[in-house]
Amino acid sequence: MKNKAAATVLGLFFVCLLASPHGQTQATAGAQAPGTAKPGISFKENEEIPGELRQKTFLFVWEKIRDDYYDSTFGGVDWNRLKDRYAPRVAETKTSGEFHAMLGKMLAELGRSHLAILAPHQMTRELKVAPEVRMTLEGVVLRIVEKRIAVYSVKPESPAGQAGLKAGDFLLKAGDAPMPSEEDIQKSPARAITAARRALSGEASTTAVLSILDRSGLGKTMDVPRTVPFQDRANLGRSIFESRRLQPRIGYIWFDGWGFDLKPKLEAAFKDFMDTDGLVIDLRQNRGGVNPGVDYLASVLNSEPGLLGVETARNGERREWKHAGGGAGAYRGRVAILVDEASGSASEVFAAAMQENGRAVILGRTSYGGVLNSTQEPLPTGGILQFPHSDMTTGKGARIEGRGVVPDIPVEISRADLVNGKDTVIERAAAEIVGGTPKRN
Repeated sequence: MKNKAAATVLGLFFVCLLASPHGQTQATAGAQAPGTAKPGISFKENEEIPGELRQKTFLFVWEKIRDDYYDSTFGGVDWNRLKDRYAPRVAETKTSGEFHAMLGKMLAELGRSHLAILAPHQMTRELKVAPEVRMTLEGVVLRIVEKRIAVYSVKPESPAGQAGLKAGDFLLKAGDAPMPSEEDIQKSPARAITAARRALSGEASTTAVLSILDRSGLGKTMDVPRTVPFQDRANLGRSIFESRRLQPRIGYIWFDGWGFDLKPKLEAAFKDFMDTDGLVIDLRQNRGGVNPGVDYLASVLNSEPGLLGVETARNGERREWKHAGGGAGAYRGRVAILVDEASGSASEVFAAAMQENGRAVILGRTSYGGVLNSTQEPLPTGGILQFPHSDMTTGKGARIEGRGVVPDIPVEISRADLVNGKDTVIERAAAEIVGGTPKRN
């Protein structure tokens, strides 16, 4: 991406190793930076990394954050002191898994989004060159319901559906792995739902043993084969997209991420929705992506040009992320946007902009709070460092990082409604469109 007037916002984790945010030089898996290892280097998770290489990598990460991290104050964290505290651990964490996890913990001390370490063994899985592909359950969607990990929906024809798993069931365990506790969910709901999804995954040709509390309150155990590839994040090359009519005059759009192919899918949907009175855009568990779809959707919803956000670099340089206006062809109906604790990055920028300019009403639960613009650098070990190079606020200067987008109308998913095949949040959004105050565009 070479557009200096806009910003490509990456998702909460490593969503794309090839896309370049905001015209920055982007590291690919085979790229080589000064002082780094030769292309193709790869350490297995339990393989020991030579001490000299560990030390070089530790200093590379610490110095890169010292020099290029978006916030020169580090949010009040003493970065020099962290170096002294973590330096002895370089000698203690010898394997690739241990060492890169230690680097990740050091970055986590800063308490901001888009800070991560991808170890070499993780990177090969990202690039799909690993011989083993993790698998998961077909057609099973998890959500946080009443402070528990619950089944949001199940395809009836899937193995899980045939085994008797139903919407509204609470998950207790997957194999020997217990689901996140209520305390863990309250502390970090986005991480809790991610941990639950990962617990369902496993090696190919294996079975997940699920312990559940069914809708009648009975404990059950069921075996469900893992039959589809597990995706830990959205595929930016191909977004999964759904559009339909909730009612004859209300449209509905859902997609799993802001992929490069999203714009034509949105264009096709709006050809069908231009005659509707309102539209529900479901961004729940949408962790971000790239900007073409954001630009288009903001433009088609607003007749006049506007601001999506403002990016501020470490040196104070300010860049505006603008969207065009749709003019006479803009969509005129009311708009409701749904968010939750796993809505992040580009989804938050878009939702916040539509909330701030009065174009949409936001419903659901407060979003993740991670919108910093990031880049990636290859590590001497063959892994990758992701870190934010620029801050991001709304057009009027409101912060989203660490706070999230707060809904205009807080709505919790009801287990009772899920049991009856309904979604409380969608129903409330439809009611708001029918009886709410028209939003300008």
